[in-house]
Amino acid sequence: MTPSKCERVLELPCYFFDINQRLRPAGFFDIAQDMAVHGSAMVGAPDWVLKERDIAWILARMHVHYERLPRLYGKVLLQTWHSGVSGPLFTRDFLMLDASGRTLVSATSSWLLMEVSSRSIAKADRIFDLLPPEPQWPERVLEDAPKIVWPRGVEPEFTAPHTVRYSDVDYNEHANNARYPVWAYDTLPQEIITGRQITDFYINYNRELHLGDTVELAGLRRDSESFIVEGRRDGTQNFICRIDFR
Repeated sequence: MTPSKCERVLELPCYFFDINQRLRPAGFFDIAQDMAVHGSAMVGAPDWVLKERDIAWILARMHVHYERLPRLYGKVLLQTWHSGVSGPLFTRDFLMLDASGRTLVSATSSWLLMEVSSRSIAKADRIFDLLPPEPQWPERVLEDAPKIVWPRGVEPEFTAPHTVRYSDVDYNEHANNARYPVWAYDTLPQEIITGRQITDFYINYNRELHLGDTVELAGLRRDSESFIVEGRRDGTQNFICRIDFR
């Protein structure tokens, strides 16, 4: 029988926290990635089995909603589950709860299968013998992560280059999905990221980046509480995200 959810209790390590002694918003992406690895293994589709079939998980879209940010030395309950398949996309949801069971962070993500040797998208049914398309758990914490579009005809308000370094790259030989939010967050005005509370982080991953690639980060303020940041290389959009504050 497939377990209903993958759960772990975690005492958050100090290096996940910012100058306000609260969880760095981008740090949740590291936590979610680790939970996704464990969750996939629990339902029978671990990385090492997929590797034997020349395929790997790659993240396509993610929406993280921050109800409250955990404080330093907080202990949390993490939950994740496979929430179904739509076309080539596998959906996985996440919850981070405090000791009282209240929601701290909720997230939904959409994943693709990549054929490693060709770097092309593989069909979802390649692993239906391992992971059936039916949801592991019926609950959805958020709607599917949306497509983000740069406003037509609008020039960026700020730009910054980033070269993919050793610390950015993972065992799939490309920039890790949890690094993109770090790059994007670091482009925002300091008074915003240190003085305002983030509410939502939306991100679309469109094209992978490799060691030594230089991506041009461009951002603009949508309004007083929202920013868009995208990364382009050689005129092609690699990722785009929207970050909302209150």
